[in-house]
Amino acid sequence: MRARRQSDSVSPILEQILYGGSSVSMNLITITREIPEENRLFRARGLNKAILFKYPNFDEDADDYANPIADEDEDGDAASRPVETGIYIPHSVEHTEAGGLAIYLRARNSNLLLAEQFGIGEANSEAAAADLRTLTLIDSVPSLDAFLLKACFEGEKVPVDKRHWAISDAEDQQLRRLIRARIEPIVRKAIDGGGNGAQSIERFLEAIWNPELEEAGLFVSAFGIDRSEADQIFSAWKGTTFYEYQLRRIAPRARIILNWLKSRECIPVDIRMHKPYETQLLMHIEKVGKLLETTLLDIRQILADYETSFSAFMAGQPEPFRDYLRKIRSHYWLLGYCVSALTSVSHLDARCMKNNPQRKLYFEATHKLLRQFEVALDRRREQKGAF
Repeated sequence: MRARRQSDSVSPILEQILYGGSSVSMNLITITREIPEENRLFRARGLNKAILFKYPNFDEDADDYANPIADEDEDGDAASRPVETGIYIPHSVEHTEAGGLAIYLRARNSNLLLAEQFGIGEANSEAAAADLRTLTLIDSVPSLDAFLLKACFEGEKVPVDKRHWAISDAEDQQLRRLIRARIEPIVRKAIDGGGNGAQSIERFLEAIWNPELEEAGLFVSAFGIDRSEADQIFSAWKGTTFYEYQLRRIAPRARIILNWLKSRECIPVDIRMHKPYETQLLMHIEKVGKLLETTLLDIRQILADYETSFSAFMAGQPEPFRDYLRKIRSHYWLLGYCVSALTSVSHLDARCMKNNPQRKLYFEATHKLLRQFEVALDRRREQKGAF
């Protein structure tokens, strides 16, 4: 669109890794600075000087604005888990924008690269096995939200210094109460029908956080689902409820951004000085607006499906909720991507508009923000090995 300037030297994808927000980026350089080495997340020192990030990897054959929800029966890990995990290793921990290398955990050469960079390509020692286990657990969650990661590690009984999680005990307990309140009516409806008492109901509610309990398997088997899937279903159910809560927090700003993109207010104040690029800019604004609308539409569809099946179940019709549970994993991963993308867009917008309540930008700033939004909302991001 115009000549490259020094301010554009940072790759848009690297900008997303560095500034996209805590849902998509986990800066271990900063997090572990005050944590003693023996208590850090990884045994390999180099991993604690890296930045973990999430990135979308949806089906390349899908239409740009098509609904990408996959059936649970589809083959391939990418179909059911379209959000992957990467590791950014900066050349300098003091200047992370200066570039570095990236490793993608599900890439075919990831073991080789992990071995070259950190010596943990294969579980050839207790320390290596522990680090690979940690990476696998992180990759099992659609986003890097502290609440979900903390719940995942606790569920697997893997101890982690709580200073790694950017969440207070009070907020963690509040989220747990919200999730319990959302799930409890369904559990009560299912269990009360069997004539079970309050103690039995409480055990079933405990199974939300401990799928190893017998009650977890009993609950899913009542819907005709194999007991072995209880862990995945309960994790996805908790995660879906968490993302609902996250959406309520970011929805107001998302609406502001969408309305801004649809208005004349997003036209740069100095557009007359950049007339040769006006048409391209307007097309870019339209494209980003469509990406944002598609993300919001997917969220509405998933949550509407949940509400419809929930209402049917409470009215004595369990079949829709059974079908929802069977597909909940793919819904959970898509919802995780969508809410994380919105969170990232909201974070980038707040960063840009911090001292600009009128939301009036110059051409350069508008172009940069649109580029950041597009990367955050893009479902087919390039896997760059170096920045």
